[in-house]
Amino acid sequence: MKTNDTKPTRAPKLKSHKKYKDTLIKFLFRDPKRAIELCNAITNSNYPEDVDVVACDLENTLYHRYNDLAFLVANQLVIMLEHQSSISPNLPLRFLSYIADVIYLWFVEMDELYKNKLYKIPTPKLYVLYNGKAPLKQTTLKLSDAFMIDGGEKQLELIVEVIDVNYVTGHEVLKKSKTLEGYAYLVDQIRQYIAQGYTRDAAISYAINLCIEKGVLSDFLQKNYSEVAKMLSVEYNQEVEYRVIREEGREEGRNEGREEGLEKGLEKGRNEEKFNVAKAGIANGIAVEVIALMTGLTIDDIQKMSTSFA
Repeated sequence: MKTNDTKPTRAPKLKSHKKYKDTLIKFLFRDPKRAIELCNAITNSNYPEDVDVVACDLENTLYHRYNDLAFLVANQLVIMLEHQSSISPNLPLRFLSYIADVIYLWFVEMDELYKNKLYKIPTPKLYVLYNGKAPLKQTTLKLSDAFMIDGGEKQLELIVEVIDVNYVTGHEVLKKSKTLEGYAYLVDQIRQYIAQGYTRDAAISYAINLCIEKGVLSDFLQKNYSEVAKMLSVEYNQEVEYRVIREEGREEGRNEGREEGLEKGLEKGRNEEKFNVAKAGIANGIAVEVIALMTGLTIDDIQKMSTSFA
């Protein structure tokens, strides 16, 4: 795959679709064969493409939590993934909630837990697929890093592996999964077009067409052109929106600090940043639990905000 050294032939006009909640990663790997390809790539396993795969995420359940992707392979392995353009140190804590809910919702018969026989559950594997622009500093995140008391034996641990799926890294996982490599190439081309001065939506259209012309995910992109464009438009819109909100909050805090004292100004900036992030999350239909984790606000406060914005 080469960089986009030529201008594509067309760029249909697109409009952002803020109510479109699915992610392209989730849409791509909802297909069982692609899910197995990804599983084999990240776990170094060798499952055949016709092995049983069951999607077991939490969307549209009473749990009202949202994670990017979770699926059961061969009734023995649960793969849970988050796709992130920035790495939060709180990801293990979020995964703890996600994986506990998935296990209890999909695999546990409560009556069996009180018997003397050991109750077996599928083995969980937790991953973050990172495609941010900043250099990746950590490839492993641990829940124990959040513990207030350090040292000694850790009686609870959760480990999340972070994989840099930026196309330029040439990560071995990309070489093992053509679907993930194609996705990484598509994102890379979008960024290149944006860097050349194209609008976000034009860059998305040009990049999709370039991939089709080069045979990168071509069947998938031709079949799902409109859906893919909408998903990417929403994802880029949210990424920029959250980054601007964070930067504006910090800057306002610094400005207030000069007039009212540094600590007071920074605290005000942080509070307004939380409010703005929550407001953006509500507008984009993100689950209140996720917004609470992102902002530190209570679910009660977020639900009140949601009502006031309705």
